[in-house]
Order: sequence, then structure tokens, then C-alpha cells
Amino acid sequence: MSRPLRILAAAILTFMLSALAGVRAQEPWRAYEGLDAIEIPFANGPISMSHVPQIWLSLNGSRPRLFGMDTGSTGIVVSAEHFIPGPGDVAQGPGRLVYNSSGRVLTGEHWMTDVVIRRDAHTPVATARVQVLRVTEITCLEHARDCRPESDPRNVGFMGIGFDRGSAQHTADNTSPKNPFVSLVSLASGRPVSSVRQGYVVTRTGVHLGMTPALTRHMAFVKLTSKAHPPGVPDWNGAPMTVSVDGVTGRGTMLMDTGIDYMFLSPPAGTALHRGRRAPEGTRIELFMPDRQRPQPAFYEFRAGRRGNPLHPERVEVVHDANVFVNTGRMFLEGFDYLYDAAGGHVGYGWNGRVSHEYGGVTPGSYGPRE
Repeated sequence: MSRPLRILAAAILTFMLSALAGVRAQEPWRAYEGLDAIEIPFANGPISMSHVPQIWLSLNGSRPRLFGMDTGSTGIVVSAEHFIPGPGDVAQGPGRLVYNSSGRVLTGEHWMTDVVIRRDAHTPVATARVQVLRVTEITCLEHARDCRPESDPRNVGFMGIGFDRGSAQHTADNTSPKNPFVSLVSLASGRPVSSVRQGYVVTRTGVHLGMTPALTRHMAFVKLTSKAHPPGVPDWNGAPMTVSVDGVTGRGTMLMDTGIDYMFLSPPAGTALHRGRRAPEGTRIELFMPDRQRPQPAFYEFRAGRRGNPLHPERVEVVHDANVFVNTGRMFLEGFDYLYDAAGGHVGYGWNGRVSHEYGGVTPGSYGPRE
């Protein structure tokens, strides 16, 4: 081969390798090759307007019991009869946790303890070491939507697995690990904890601890910005999105919240919506994750009050936060699978094929918010 042909062949090879590297960079699911994921079906059935999804857990001094699984908060709250501190548990002083959606304020004592995560009442799958709040009292914010004060409450069991919730819950200064799904210390299978990546995939029917290529190839991955946190306590800033309300558009953050069946919307300036009221019937709401692009990474839309769209929340409550914000509620999962990769700092959206593309869709790949 002549020298010019050798140079041309080398250039072609370099270009092909570069293109291949670019393709692989657009396939973040490859980071999960060789890893495991643990499937846990919701104990009370698929996502529904009528109930918060539930997962079996067991804490020291109590039989396994069902806990509501909430992506809109972070941390476990449990009443005294379902957690009796014992050897190995560490007292960490008084604490409280605020649920802004309901207006409930739970106070009690913080404990560092082991939490056993279960597939069902009889089958443990993993153990996490996290801080829990042993609740002794429930009080209410001034304008609480759904709250009844209680002293020495019973039958409390709620598990928050969300991120970037410290400011909203008034726990920003508390850096102890609280999310059991990203704080695993052992697996019931005997496999090393490192075989399951810190994070999870939530679907309409259950949750998977960890990620695999099979679970995530169909997803649009959105990079999150880093939040300062101590080593070993992963946390990231909220997921970027763009919302359009009857054509008025603004950029902000979104929260996929399995804890509620309705939507909170802090709209961009210039809409006709009023704080403290529901969005009127016919209001067109479009969400773009992370923003409007071509191709569009992930998006969906609905009209308030029009029930034919499975992604429609029960209602849209209008608020006015300092920034544009959307809490989607759990009906989001009628059309999407949802990923949180705590180790890599990504959220992911996968179209599950149950809803018509008339209402939304996903272009798999890797994306970031535009500056």
C-alpha cells in the first residue's frame, strides 16, 4: 500500500473509532453492563390514583410491615410500635420532617439503624444502614391541606427515596444517610453490594434496586448538577425541565412524586393561572425533559380536566414558588419508567408503551440542560 493510501486508511480508521466512541458516549446504559438489579413489585398493585405504592420493610423490634414508597421525600418515618431500638442502633437526637404537600410535620427521635428491604413479607433482598425518624408527634403547618394533629401516633410507616428534598423538608443540615435504596450494606443473595449500583428504576408495577442495560436502553438520560455533600451521601440538584402553560414557557425543575396523585405547578410568569386555585379545565400543560430540543429527549402533555389521557393527574394545584417548578404526581408512571442514578448523577425517562404517542414520548440517549 502506498504512503498516501496508508495515511487515508489511518484517517478513516481514526474517524470510525471516534464515531464509535461518540455513539458509546450517547449510550449511558453501558455503564451498567455486568451489574445486577433487584426487582420488587409493589405490594398493593400497579400505580393508581387511589393509593401510594407500598414496599415491605422490617425494622428492629417489629415484624415486616408495609411502608408507603415516596419519591417526593427522603427518609423513613415510623411510629414507636414498629421500631424498638436495640443493640447496634445509634441514637442521634431529636428531629423532624416536613411534608409540604400535606402540611404534616412529624417530630421524634433520630436513630441510625439497619433496615431490611423485602420483596414480600417473607423474602428479604437487601439491608440498608440509614437514619430513621421514630415519630412521637404529628403537628400541622398553618395552611395544611391534609393533616390531623396527633400525640403518640400509631401505624406510621413511610419511606422517602427522593433526592434534593432537604430544603423542602427542613432537613438540609442533616447529612446522615436517609435513603435506603442508595445506602445498601448487604444483599440477601450473598453477592457483593458493588454488584448493584446506587440508584433505582421505578415502573408502573414496581421498583428495581440498581440498573442494568435491559432496564435502561429505552431511556433518555438527563445529567444532574452536583450538590455539595459529604462522601458516601450522594445527592444532586433537582431534575431540569421546561414547562409550557397555554403556550407560555419557562424553565425550572421537576419532581416525580409517587406520594401524591395530583400535580403542583409553579408556572412561568405571564400565564392566566392564579395561586391557590386549580388550573381551569382545558388548560394545556406540556412538559419537556430537560428542555425543548430536536430530537426531543422526553415530553408529555395533557389538558386539565380532560380524563382521556392516562397521564392526567387528579388535578393541578397552582402555587407560586420562587422558581418555576412542577411536581408531576404519580400518574406520570402510567406512561414512563423513571430512573435515578445516585452514583452517576442522572435521571432517566423511558416510554413504557402503554400510552398513545399522541400524549408523549422519549428519544433514548444522553442529554443535559442547555445553558
